[in-house]
Amino acid sequence: MRLAFFDDYGEVPGHHPDHIVGLGRAARAPIYCPDSFLEGRRELTELIHHPMVGDVDRTPGPARTNLGTACADAVRRGADVLVNLFLDENWDAFPIARHGIRMAHTLHRPGAIEGTMGGINAVKQGDAVGVLRRLAATDPIVVHTSAGLRQASRWIPADRIVHLGWPAATEEAIRRRFAAAGAATAGDEPYVLLIGRGNRYKGIRVLLEAVGSGDHRLRIGGKLEVPEDADWLAEEFPRARVTWQPGWVDDQRLDQLIAGAAVVVFPYLAGFEGHGGVSGALVHALTFAKPIVVTEELRTQVPEVAASLVVPTGDVTALQAALDRVMADPRRFGQPAELEKHLVDNHSYERHVEQMINRFADH
Repeated sequence: MRLAFFDDYGEVPGHHPDHIVGLGRAARAPIYCPDSFLEGRRELTELIHHPMVGDVDRTPGPARTNLGTACADAVRRGADVLVNLFLDENWDAFPIARHGIRMAHTLHRPGAIEGTMGGINAVKQGDAVGVLRRLAATDPIVVHTSAGLRQASRWIPADRIVHLGWPAATEEAIRRRFAAAGAATAGDEPYVLLIGRGNRYKGIRVLLEAVGSGDHRLRIGGKLEVPEDADWLAEEFPRARVTWQPGWVDDQRLDQLIAGAAVVVFPYLAGFEGHGGVSGALVHALTFAKPIVVTEELRTQVPEVAASLVVPTGDVTALQAALDRVMADPRRFGQPAELEKHLVDNHSYERHVEQMINRFADH
């Protein structure tokens, strides 16, 4: 079975580019996405990329054209299945001209498809769940979390859902990172790392209170979110030692930040799990075999074989205590060797493609 991949996410890319590029490379398959998804990426000469047609403005017209064009081109290239990686927000493009190709669809955040949690679907016209049910009659629907599986099962039969772990790296990268994690390192002062922008839902204020005494250095693999800017930080947390990236953090720089961190922290607040989506940043960090501290909100997304500290959501004192424990001896809280096999089997691009092919064949 030959695959092709489509994604028309039009906001700040986040992990969307990593996802479609990683899958395209692993499957040696064409990808259909905005040109911006490939910016700053290296060694992509072998990737078959078809840029989007027209403007991606979150309305059904361009999305319908883009999907139809992708279907037609995928057929010409010999693909058997076009995987639509963002049904969450392009559901209103259907029905489309499929040109005879089969399709599968991914729900990144199943809980958000109804629009009851806000976001773009809250202002869209039409019946998103009705579209999902019609598509599921013939197309597999992919989810990445146990919460997403429960949510999607409210609307469509369980046998129409394909539950696959989020892919975060190649098998070679996972094995290389685990090998490197076991080696002694020397360099700058150890630091706590928050991946991505310092958003409120990621618990940035709770984290800053936990490190506000200045005992631990905090780095943010992104930028602070307004109004949490430099002036606000200096006024509210004058002793905190915080640095962040002023602009977009590309994949190479993010990997450097994770590799150099003593601990990666995910102080997410209540409500994140309700979207049913995955924390791609968490899986990414786990591939480096780093000590991880998460709140209860992400407990279900931490593999059982992982050695991670879980703290009550929103609890500053507990978060501070956990960070103190890890920073006192980071090597003591490294990840076990069993996690490497789990990540390769469930979160590598190669295995993800294999699992897609095997599961799609059953639908």
